[in-house]
Amino acid sequence: MIASRGFSLLELVVVMVIAGVLAAIAIPRLTDSESQATWYHEQALAAVRFAQRQAVAQRRNVYVCINSSSVLNIDYDSTCAVAHAQACSSSATVIQVPQKFCGPSGVNNSSTTTPFSFDGLGQPSPIGGVTVTVSGRSINVTAQTGYVF
Repeated sequence: MIASRGFSLLELVVVMVIAGVLAAIAIPRLTDSESQATWYHEQALAAVRFAQRQAVAQRRNVYVCINSSSVLNIDYDSTCAVAHAQACSSSATVIQVPQKFCGPSGVNNSSTTTPFSFDGLGQPSPIGGVTVTVSGRSINVTAQTGYVF
């Protein structure tokens, strides 16, 4: 009798099918939260730039308030009361002030100063600059120039 070595073709096909099904289910779930966090970071960066542009365009202070949860508010008042009162919606886009910008669940924000503002010249207050951390990535507002990156 000849001893068989290795796997049969049927066993290899079954293992490949199981691995394919697991990969099709597991991989999108792993990368979905990461892509949402990246999307939120880019949208928050755009929101801070928008706040600066609104301050310059309207020649007035525009405040950016940041919660530890996934909410970023832009308003003309340092308390961001109007923006806080708005409801979060998944389709919120930054098109006006006041604006409440809501991120995905599980994403945390922090800032060296909150609220911070842009004046009519686009300069940040505090004048030393601000660092905002959104979903583990930094958004820097440079001192005096207000360059947002």
